Amino acid sequence: MIDSGGPMKKIHFVLILCLAALTSCGAEKVAVKYADNYIEGQVEKRLPLYDQQEEVLSKDIDKFLNEHKDEVRKIMPIIDKVSLEDPASLNEQYPKFTAAYLEIAQDFSKILAKHMSVFEPKQTKEFLKKMREENNEIFLKDSDQRKEKIEERVTKILGSITKEQKKILKDNAKIFDAQVVTRSERRSKLHSTFKDILEQEISSGPKEKLIFDAFVANQKEALSDTKNLEIAKSFIPTLQPEQKKSLRTRMAELEIIINYFLETAY
Repeated sequence: MIDSGGPMKKIHFVLILCLAALTSCGAEKVAVKYADNYIEGQVEKRLPLYDQQEEVLSKDIDKFLNEHKDEVRKIMPIIDKVSLEDPASLNEQYPKFTAAYLEIAQDFSKILAKHMSVFEPKQTKEFLKKMREENNEIFLKDSDQRKEKIEERVTKILGSITKEQKKILKDNAKIFDAQVVTRSERRSKLHSTFKDILEQEISSGPKEKLIFDAFVANQKEALSDTKNLEIAKSFIPTLQPEQKKSLRTRMAELEIIINYFLETAY
């Protein structure tokens, strides 16, 4: 999941749009129309907010979605310039995509930092407990489960995968496993930083900035790992005609989803 620094797993609205592209046309419209409610629900699973805080969060998310249409509009041209015949095209487009992602993720992190900075001790304790439990859950998933999930995701996009492609995934299994460990360690480090910040007796303004800076540092560290980019580049030469057709269909569906989003007022 593209996330906002680790603990906000699967709440990034660009990912929601991408996932919606795998559904039927009617479901696409529903997914986009209620994207704000979905994101709000995902945040509230992790941030123990009071009723009044939830009302403010809802308005913040609506404002965020309405104000970031230009950034989302920039994503499709980047994807369009990735050639299915030229793996090297990823080298040029990947930095552009990560820059666009980072801009959006950082702005969303401002919302999270704002709400976390005013936690009461009870909320802080509950938040840290939830983050610890979520991190343990990710780490404890065994290698076979991760392998199956990766194959499922690739199959959803390509329709089916060949023996050669399965071998690529198998050959890189240790990298995927190592990434889970690294991710878990990075999240633990972030949670420790949050604990230190949230327990400081300082005003909400400085606390909010410290939380935001922690999110940004975590996001930049996560994006510094380009191993998946190299694996994707090794995949491109193996694509079969039907797989390319399936991939182009998914991209066309994604473009429809993005257009729905651009037309939707939250």
